[in-house]
Amino acid sequence: MTFKHLILLHLLLLATGCHTPRSIDEPQSEYRTVKDTVFASRTDSLEWLLTAGTEEDKMSALNDLAYLFWNTNVSLSRHYAHELLRMSLQAKDKKREGDAYRNLSYVSNGDSALYYADEAIKIYRAIKDDTLTVFVKLNKAIVLGNLSRNDEALAIMQECLDYYTKNNMAKRRATTLRSMGAMYGDMQLHDLSTEYYTQALAVYETLDRDEAVVQGMGFCYSNSGENFYRTKDYQKAYEYSEKALELFREINDDYYTVRELAALSSHCFNFGNFVDAWRLINEAETMMEKIDNHILHSEVLKARALCHASNGDYKQALDDTKQALALMDSTNKRGIYILYGYLAAIAPFAATPLEIQTYVAKYTTAAREAINEEWSAKLTEMQTKYETGKKELEIAKQQEVIARQNFQRLLLAGGVAVCVVFLVLLWYMLRLRNRSNLALSERNGALTERNDTLSEMNATKDRFFSIISHDLKNPAIALNDALRLLAKNGSRWDSETLTEYYGELLLSSESHMELILHLLDWAKAQTGRTVCKPEKFYIASRLRYDIQQVRSMAAKKGVALVVDVSDDVVVDADPNIVTAVVRNLLTNAVKFTKASPDPSRRGEEGTVTLSATPRFDADGAVSGYVIAVSDTGIGMSEEQANSLFSLDSARSQPGTAGEQGTGLGLIVCRDLLEKHGCELRVESKEGVGSRFWFKL
Repeated sequence: MTFKHLILLHLLLLATGCHTPRSIDEPQSEYRTVKDTVFASRTDSLEWLLTAGTEEDKMSALNDLAYLFWNTNVSLSRHYAHELLRMSLQAKDKKREGDAYRNLSYVSNGDSALYYADEAIKIYRAIKDDTLTVFVKLNKAIVLGNLSRNDEALAIMQECLDYYTKNNMAKRRATTLRSMGAMYGDMQLHDLSTEYYTQALAVYETLDRDEAVVQGMGFCYSNSGENFYRTKDYQKAYEYSEKALELFREINDDYYTVRELAALSSHCFNFGNFVDAWRLINEAETMMEKIDNHILHSEVLKARALCHASNGDYKQALDDTKQALALMDSTNKRGIYILYGYLAAIAPFAATPLEIQTYVAKYTTAAREAINEEWSAKLTEMQTKYETGKKELEIAKQQEVIARQNFQRLLLAGGVAVCVVFLVLLWYMLRLRNRSNLALSERNGALTERNDTLSEMNATKDRFFSIISHDLKNPAIALNDALRLLAKNGSRWDSETLTEYYGELLLSSESHMELILHLLDWAKAQTGRTVCKPEKFYIASRLRYDIQQVRSMAAKKGVALVVDVSDDVVVDADPNIVTAVVRNLLTNAVKFTKASPDPSRRGEEGTVTLSATPRFDADGAVSGYVIAVSDTGIGMSEEQANSLFSLDSARSQPGTAGEQGTGLGLIVCRDLLEKHGCELRVESKEGVGSRFWFKL
């Protein structure tokens, strides 16, 4: 290998390092990108409105012009945006003022772009335009990503994705997925980045093929190609870039066509295809004559420098690199470092010894600054996380102190509450029996039926009191004895013993409260005071908080919680009843599911699954869903399953980790679903697991 080839190899390695996911720089607009072939007529008509139109026409034209030129003539785009801001302030038009700030955020960088985006968000919120508010939030997230504030950016993008999914805004959803792919690519997570681009492409394929959709698909292919380029899969990188170029040419998008030509030129170098590399870069230079964008011009010059170096024309390669460096944004430390690397590699063939020494020194300095900038961003992010964690820890400590101070009073109050609830329930059952007796005396014609009803109610009451005496009376007595022991010995016990004792008392108290709540829910269902109010809602969104709570409980036990519920599943039901039933079923499933005894294999033995399976009518349309909670727990015998919903067998069974319960949870779930017109079904096999399900 000759020295010339070694230089080219070095330049290619530098080129590989400088590629970044390119759509991170792209503003996400509410407008379609206009083809260059109609640019002149479109621009002329808008310019005419600036002189002959009404005030509203002028502001509308300024808004369109600011967007049309954002990537071909930044200074002109900024001029139109400032003019729109001036007119909107004079007219006191808040909507157009927000549009002006939004357009200014497209053509600005760093903190300035954040300022303009925040001003636009503030205005759109004030006029209650949720769609535009979320729209600008996505642009703000992209700016944060360019500033290496990745956690903040991804949090905002996820918020936008949830909004677009909930409101069935497929095109915006695809745009957000694409932006998240670009963010992960910038974080060097190339496989994850490509996965998000693939999801975005899947959404685009379902849409009508207009210019915005074709352009979005082009971005996905282009940036996926960059991911393959970085992971050295040059064949796929070339194929994806070719597909992106085809799409950009389809809509006559000169700006992104030039970018893709430059990228393909670099790919050709990896295959040693210098002829095609020259052809592509020459085509890019011809098209650049119509585009006023220094960032894009710098990319083309850098690719042309590679071409000249391959022909041994090092002087021209050196000149091209200098021009690219002059056009490079001073804040782009990584890009400056790459270009000085070019100069240092080419200089020995086309520069004086003093210039060589200067380029090598500047290359060393630029490399140090680029590395320092990357580490500074990482350290800032880590420091932010540390400060947040520190504040949360301080808050937790303060809450712990307050909890200890109120703990004894809470235990005493809990004991009193248990007694009061017991007396109220006793009074209620006696009153219910008296009412039944009175009704029997007033309706002699239905004496037999009423006697049967009374007998059934008395049997229910007897079973009810049996549960209370077993699960409420004895623990209440134990709690009273424990409090008496605490009052007698509390002053002599050390803090560690007291803390342990308090924890046991709190667990006992929580068990009592769970029983009381189940008793109250059961009583409401039996007396008809549970009102069913169906409405349409997204079940995944409604259950998100409860799933997180159960997931935390399952994780502590080493049980895996799998949620197979699509974000777009909509049911027509009472959300409070459905939430209460699913929460109880998930908690019960975790309780009776074993964890793996091997800490390194946690979750492999125990799995709890929540699913929503569609039901179809005769025409093939979705008529409802089957909501199911299944587990790989200890299961039940046929006899246990048959008596599961009977008060006669309502006894608290300990879980696989010794958890205590009330025995009433499933009975309450059944009664609530019956009020809803549903039936709770169970399938179980001892030693294999259980499945509880109902239809909506």
